[in-house]
Amino acid sequence: MKYLIDTHIIIWSLTDPKKISAGVRKVLVDERNDIFFSPISLWEISIKFSLGKLDLGGLEPQVILEKLSSSFIECHPPSPHTSASIHQLSRVHNDPFDRLLVWSCIQDDITMISSDKQLGGYGEHGLKIQLNE
Repeated sequence: MKYLIDTHIIIWSLTDPKKISAGVRKVLVDERNDIFFSPISLWEISIKFSLGKLDLGGLEPQVILEKLSSSFIECHPPSPHTSASIHQLSRVHNDPFDRLLVWSCIQDDITMISSDKQLGGYGEHGLKIQLNE
């Protein structure tokens, strides 16, 4: 299966892995799965870090990219079509970063890994989600 990890899962995997549930860890280490991150998450991390709204446990945002790039997690950018068609997604969630991650998962048939239960409201739009609980 294909999975895209939400921004907070990326951060926790590097700063506080205990926050990642046993179920999600099992998905992440299963070699049959393709695990992706989105550059949208890196953008979100960098913006929130620069505004002082995000503690990365002493890491700089670019170090997160370095760590992801040297891991088994692959980059999956949203396509131009996904970026241009996101207006079709209803506003279950108002965070623009989350909305683009969700729409990318829906468009590319990827299961999202997140702790954000509010994202479950996108199930009617086709979002498949693996909750970190």
